[in-house]
Amino acid sequence: MKKETQYLYSLTLLYLIVSVIGILHHELWLDEAHHWLLSRDSTSLLDLIKNARYEGHPILWNVLLFGITRLTLNPIWMQFLHIGIATAAVFVFLKKAPFPWIFKILFIFGYFMIFEYNLISRNYILGVLFLFLACSVYEKRAEKFTLLCFYLALAANVHLIFVVLAFALFLTLLMEQLQQKKLFQKADFNWGYLIFSSGLLVACLQIIPPTDTAFFNRIDELAFHEKFTKGFIALFKGLLPIPDFRNFHFWNTNLLVDLNKSISAIVGLLCYGIPFLFFYKNKTVLFFVYIALLGVTIFFFFTQMSATRYDGTTYILFISALWIAKYYPSDSNRIQLPFSLLKKTMLYSILSIQFLSGIYAYAMDYQFSFSPSKEVVTFLKEKNLATKPIVCVTCDGTAISPYLEKKIFFLCDGSEQSFCHWNFNCAMNISDAEIQQALISYMTTHNEAVYVSNYPIFKNKFISDWIALSETVEVRYLKSFDHSILRNSAYYIYEIEKRKVTFKSTCL
Repeated sequence: MKKETQYLYSLTLLYLIVSVIGILHHELWLDEAHHWLLSRDSTSLLDLIKNARYEGHPILWNVLLFGITRLTLNPIWMQFLHIGIATAAVFVFLKKAPFPWIFKILFIFGYFMIFEYNLISRNYILGVLFLFLACSVYEKRAEKFTLLCFYLALAANVHLIFVVLAFALFLTLLMEQLQQKKLFQKADFNWGYLIFSSGLLVACLQIIPPTDTAFFNRIDELAFHEKFTKGFIALFKGLLPIPDFRNFHFWNTNLLVDLNKSISAIVGLLCYGIPFLFFYKNKTVLFFVYIALLGVTIFFFFTQMSATRYDGTTYILFISALWIAKYYPSDSNRIQLPFSLLKKTMLYSILSIQFLSGIYAYAMDYQFSFSPSKEVVTFLKEKNLATKPIVCVTCDGTAISPYLEKKIFFLCDGSEQSFCHWNFNCAMNISDAEIQQALISYMTTHNEAVYVSNYPIFKNKFISDWIALSETVEVRYLKSFDHSILRNSAYYIYEIEKRKVTFKSTCL
């Protein structure tokens, strides 16, 4: 077996083993659980489309999960699917990417590929896979244009931000064909145009929310400069995802930003010169990168999404640009700059930071609970409480529903639910008294229940004795889980019963 082949299969197997070990120590959080439940509790594909209309995402990931949930209710199979897709993306990268092996090793075990887009089961890894598949045939883009467009169409049906990246690469191909006077000159090209346009149209139809969505209400209230900030610093945070290791809740933090926002803003601005430094000899690749970055900035401006997983797409963009740049000759007419050593130093510094950040995040997730969700359900099962009716406030029940394998009563909705409806008005404004009253109302039709929520029934009253809520209802605090990587994710567990003796309320 050739050394190259040995490296390919050995590294792929190592990545898979590390991923399996990591996924067995990762607990689901809200977003992961939400998409599993969205698929689990949809009765058909049409019902899934209806339930997902407020998501703002294409539903390709949910369709895959829908298939799995017809076979099993155990969410571990979603996690296995996810690391399987991540391993496939790594295999394509290791086999096809024209980089040295040290580059490849640092990349696949870097922050995004070993942690953010691997252990956390979301749809982003599908976008990475399809984008890498597109890059893998880019060298023969004229002969395989239809296949390339098919991969880009699939990438666009993963997530809105991958619509941006896929569209930018498609525009780059069109610009190249226009320069070569090949636009609409070949039948294969026309099929490619049709496939990508159709895929883009399907994605847009899924992304556009209904007119009654409340998604943009908060965004409309923001000042222009506040809307601009998130997109402006995305490239910096994507290239240098250094978790704030001073903070136990390191996820979605950046040490440099936390240390000094002003300096980070300056460095963030300078980062936009990095693509020019690397691709100044090739205007086609420059076009791809800066068009994509413009689209990413627009994405952040209109959505105001703020998380490391979004920033990471700029890093995937940068890697993809380095990849396809290998298939273009340098433009000798462009100005020559003696930056070879600087570029190599900068590139491997970025890769090394990604690698070290990946090790840190992986180790933290291995050692500590990412979310209390699994511990909570384990406790409920050990105490024989899981079979009782489970009550929460709203989407705080979403993370535990997959492990319970059943729906939960959401007080804000007044019904049994599982996946989140993303309307937090009730949760943000509900008071202790309103929680107590809602529980009293719920218990008019139930003899017993277990309240499991991020919202305690009483502030600073965690007493194991029974406490009367009313003449007919009493509660008892059982346990809280408040030590996890995920910020603001503490769970409080109370047992609720109808009182056996009726007397005057001592309601607190």
